[in-house]
Amino acid sequence: MHLLEVMNPVARQRAMENVAAINPRLSRLDGKTIGLVWSGTHGGDVALNRVGEMLQERFEGVETRFYTGGNYPNPPHILKQAADECDAVVGATGD
Repeated sequence: MHLLEVMNPVARQRAMENVAAINPRLSRLDGKTIGLVWSGTHGGDVALNRVGEMLQERFEGVETRFYTGGNYPNPPHILKQAADECDAVVGATGD
């Protein structure tokens, strides 16, 4: 008789200990500061820059600020800085 041990190949997701509840949606974006947070993956910066352009085309007085920690996941201090300095934050990765 042989003993077969079955292992779960799924690892715990990175940074799950830092997950927080999503804040309520803003009622409007006019005059707001929007943070664009990029993880450093290929193409994410292009997508975020386009999001920033579209927000500025659609809403009056929107300011965008770009943040990157240079790797995935972004360091907590980058996320905190974006949250402290902006009314809303859009995050993106790409490949």
